[in-house]
Amino acid sequence: MEEFQIWSIWSSNRIGTSLMGIGTILGVWLSMRIAVASRNSDESNLFSKIVSSAFGLIILSAAWINFTMGVNTMISSAVALTQLKETSGTISTVAEGYIDYIGTTDPVTMPLPLGISFIVVSGIIILGQIWMPKK
Repeated sequence: MEEFQIWSIWSSNRIGTSLMGIGTILGVWLSMRIAVASRNSDESNLFSKIVSSAFGLIILSAAWINFTMGVNTMISSAVALTQLKETSGTISTVAEGYIDYIGTTDPVTMPLPLGISFIVVSGIIILGQIWMPKK
């Protein structure tokens, strides 16, 4: 495989990662809307609060997976570039910089700290809206 092919695949994967990001944002937004509706409803009961909470937690779990896949997409490109360097002996300075920027060729099982922060804060907002007492 040539370096150009690796960059082309990387670019295509970034499109998929971006679509997952958009889906994550829409899912979290919907979870927050459901949480607010559950809070504001006079007919909200324990069952509806549990279902609303479960939906929010499922969306946040999917966000965890999406963010982790995004990181692993970047790492897999660094792996491919590293393997190309080993077989061909040379890669571009941009590819060298990319490998240095990524910093690892080992897959990860969790998102970057910013992604984790997003998930935690979103979870606090969702569960807080559902379960915190009204004033």
